Amino acid sequence: MALADDPWLKVFAFPDFAHMMDMSYPERVRHSCCALQDVAFKLEAPAWASRVNTACFAASLNFEDICALADQPMDASCTAGSTQSVSEEAALICLAGALDFGSGWREELHLHHGLGPWQTVRAGMDNIIAACPDMRADWLYSLRMVDVAKYFGLQSEALHEFVQKLHVVLRELGETLLEKGYPNLQEFVMFSVDAFYQDETAAAKLVQVLAETFPNAFQDFDQFSGLPIYFYKKAQSVVNELYERFHLRDDRFDFADVRLMTANVDPLVISVLRREHVVKTTLELATKLDMHAPLPSGGRAEVALRAAATAALEDIASIGKLKGYDVSPLTLGNYLWACLGHIDKPLCFARHITKDTTYY
Repeated sequence: MALADDPWLKVFAFPDFAHMMDMSYPERVRHSCCALQDVAFKLEAPAWASRVNTACFAASLNFEDICALADQPMDASCTAGSTQSVSEEAALICLAGALDFGSGWREELHLHHGLGPWQTVRAGMDNIIAACPDMRADWLYSLRMVDVAKYFGLQSEALHEFVQKLHVVLRELGETLLEKGYPNLQEFVMFSVDAFYQDETAAAKLVQVLAETFPNAFQDFDQFSGLPIYFYKKAQSVVNELYERFHLRDDRFDFADVRLMTANVDPLVISVLRREHVVKTTLELATKLDMHAPLPSGGRAEVALRAAATAALEDIASIGKLKGYDVSPLTLGNYLWACLGHIDKPLCFARHITKDTTYY
């Protein structure tokens, strides 16, 4: 990189950001999203986390319920009840994580076949596995757009862009596996897990491997006024699901640092936090959200919303820990999504719509 292109030259006034390149990937998320809140007003951010309202919202939460949710055994939603081997299931979790996006296409998908984004992806995965059970690298790489549209049931001009993004992710999986000498996704996942067996930072390193190996699927970061802001939502979700599914069965998946993952923030979680006035926005952005106007991926509004929600959940989890509860941002985000987002869905604010992303 030429010196003139170095993004750090633009942020010399904000030293909190410059040291993050030496951090683990989850720590980059935590520090960049929280540090952005400290300079949000100076940068005229369209969305930010209110620390006053964060404390008020935390006071309204039942942290015992949140911890009870965390203690419940969880199966990865794409493999629950599976009779496959550990390695086969692990590959399936990775594939599901790579394809778990399309939240901005919710309305079009429901109009097309009555299914939401995840249900659409799950049905497509079932068809892919039926066609190629071992998910061979050469087969994934050979897929054409017309094949992807068929497997996912998306033969519609209105969904062409979404199909195109699914195709990009699937083709990248196959192409990269071939380049690195892996015959299938199963071999890659298990090699990566074995490489960090009993490593104290195994979860963080697996997040990094996923992001660096398959950037179209997992390299989830952007910039805000020249400041690098990290998310890695799907990569962290995959690693957490691997842990939840297997850590009691196979100690290779008992990642010591899994609770250091940051929250799984999606548009529903953000809408809950907006409803509770934890994530605050400018009037201009609030109007756009209420009118369901799409936000471009990497734009100031989209990055600010995601960062504000991520930082807010870090603050709320810290308050829970001060009260003596063993609550992580990841657990807290899952609670907001499942209990406050879906149960109280009619009370939620409008979810933001971003179509041009493969990260959520």
